[in-house]
Amino acid sequence: MDLGYLTHVADWGAPAEVYRDTIEMAVAAEALGFSSFWVAQHHTRALRGVLPSPLVLLAAVAQRTSTIRLGTAVIVAPLEHPRRLAEDAAVTDLLAGGRLQLGIGAGSDASAAAAFGLDHGARHARCAEVVDELCTLLDGDEHLPATGDLRRRLWWATGSPAGVDAAAAHGMGVISGRPADAQGSTVLDDLARYWDTALDRPRVAVSRVARSGEHGADLLTRWRADPALRWATELIVQTQPTRTGLDLQLPMMRLLADEVAPVLRAVEPLIPA
Repeated sequence: MDLGYLTHVADWGAPAEVYRDTIEMAVAAEALGFSSFWVAQHHTRALRGVLPSPLVLLAAVAQRTSTIRLGTAVIVAPLEHPRRLAEDAAVTDLLAGGRLQLGIGAGSDASAAAAFGLDHGARHARCAEVVDELCTLLDGDEHLPATGDLRRRLWWATGSPAGVDAAAAHGMGVISGRPADAQGSTVLDDLARYWDTALDRPRVAVSRVARSGEHGADLLTRWRADPALRWATELIVQTQPTRTGLDLQLPMMRLLADEVAPVLRAVEPLIPA
């Protein structure tokens, strides 16, 4: 299982300072051996996030790194024009040497939809429309810069059975942040079905929180008992509170690299027979 790191690019300082610190965080993540580095998109400072344009920042990160995969977790698809998203993603991927992991989702921030003059209630249907067109464009459009295999590096962040099934049908990876043991949860059934039905190589990234002050043993105990991780090819960790800056996130990253990553590398997903 791979280990990735997610930051909400939150306001522990002025935005320019936060962006610079995030680039340094990505450089550190690569040096520490993380498989991937992910940034979240926030249009109206939800969770105090100050990054409305994640692909711009990842293009800058790409110039300071060389091997780590660079992901969006996630771009809010209903607020995007699919062709513009495909263009920006293609350019970023070329600058990154084919390392972009393009994660998209319906979004949960109603204020962001309002800022764009869109109906938040229609986000899931609109997300499906954008995904359809985005996949078509990345399958081969003469007007796009050459994208290599970016089409095979798309991820859909979703917690619904319909969303998981749609990701499987499109050959996309799934990003799942919902607990598997919550009352009424269908996560385990959904992920098992995804492994059975995905048109392309199955990829499941489970997103989990590491809280400031937790020890490696605490995290391993919690995650070993997490049934969703049996279906995961990657664990994406985010630190809470989201406003913690570089001085607090770097120790957490070192702890994860030193104590958690060696254990995860030995874990294989539970592949259906």
